[in-house]
Amino acid sequence: MAPEREPAANRGTEDSRWLTVFLFLAAALASTILLKVGPVQYLEILYFVELAILLVLFSQNGYKFRWARPYQKIAVWYLVFCSIAFILSISALRYDFYFPPALGFLNYPVIITISRIAELLASLSIMLYLASIFRHDRSKVAFTMRVYFWVGVVSAIYAIVTFPINLATKIDLGTYGVEHRMRGFYNEGGPYGLYLISAFLVGYALYKQGWIKRGRLRIGFIIMSIAFLGSQSKAAICAVIIFLLINGLLARSFAKRTALIASIFLFLTAVYQVIDVGAALRLYQRGSQAYEWLSHRHAKDPNFIYGRVAGAFIVPKMVEQHPLVGVGWGNYGLLRNAPEYRGAAVFAEIDDDPGLGIAGMSAELGLPLDIYLMICLLLPFIYLRKWKAPAYLTNLALLQPLVHLFGAQLNVTYPWIVTAFALGLGYSYKEVARSQDLALPVPRQIES
Repeated sequence: MAPEREPAANRGTEDSRWLTVFLFLAAALASTILLKVGPVQYLEILYFVELAILLVLFSQNGYKFRWARPYQKIAVWYLVFCSIAFILSISALRYDFYFPPALGFLNYPVIITISRIAELLASLSIMLYLASIFRHDRSKVAFTMRVYFWVGVVSAIYAIVTFPINLATKIDLGTYGVEHRMRGFYNEGGPYGLYLISAFLVGYALYKQGWIKRGRLRIGFIIMSIAFLGSQSKAAICAVIIFLLINGLLARSFAKRTALIASIFLFLTAVYQVIDVGAALRLYQRGSQAYEWLSHRHAKDPNFIYGRVAGAFIVPKMVEQHPLVGVGWGNYGLLRNAPEYRGAAVFAEIDDDPGLGIAGMSAELGLPLDIYLMICLLLPFIYLRKWKAPAYLTNLALLQPLVHLFGAQLNVTYPWIVTAFALGLGYSYKEVARSQDLALPVPRQIES
């Protein structure tokens, strides 16, 4: 006797429940990179579980699926990028590597490139999968965006509430360090400031869609503004300025351009009242220029031995020697101890990352492939501009390239989710633009 099949309605209900849980976790876990198993974030694990489920459903459907053509083109661009990056990583085996002690298996040459490609393709697949869901189901995108926005507000409340604790006891929670920087659920104030920009943009998109009331939006914005200034994020400040400049250049009316220019000056005035940006930038400049000497003087301080200060010194040397092909995606930490890059600086005992985003990746990818990657990240923004989507949606798509430009790594998950919001909501404008292009002109009547 053949086994009884589960009723289709029940399966559909269970699938819908799991999808709701997945959307909630994806939006909530995007607020932190601290929850991880080894180097793998919880959200990345969730991505791979969801992709495994999708592969099973894909096989049950006879290996057939339908993707919107723009989504297919975006996927093809990234596949070309991954193929070239893999070939370059193999060619990089000719270099002499300097392996730090206790190097993990996934961090060896070529293997680390494959792991980076797997992370990228997982994020890309989930982004396009979510965009496809949001394109057809506005209730799902409204639910996910609300979760994303309010978790951002909760993270800001956590940072503000723990500020007096850090001030009085020096305990590092949502606020940390001697400068008492706010970081919410993140590890540092810099990336937290960039994350808060995404929460602002998602909140404004919710308001424009009519999915949140003005009073609640205002309260959320006030809370997050306090945390944004408290993060003292130089990268976030630069990103906001670029946002305003691009919107000013794309604005059609003179009044809007003038208003955006005034907004830049007001924003900078508010920032300089709270943060001494000039002193911070001078500190970075002095640190990179005197890195070799400082690394010996502060040999036990990881802020000088690793990360952005070291990257600002080492990355230009790598780019100078390998401008076209780079040293291989993920190989920075395996080659940064080479004398031709490190100079007389202290030997790094652990695997290192420059923390410079797309700029830092130029040392690993080479300048041509690095520029190609930036174009890939800009594709959703380009499509939304082509579809004549409103500015609040194009800004959602513009977030990802700016976040990665100002230091975030490609495996940071929240920019991909925000881009999915933009692609899902923006596709309806593609249909409108297409119908307008295909509309036949109405013949004029000849008066007798």
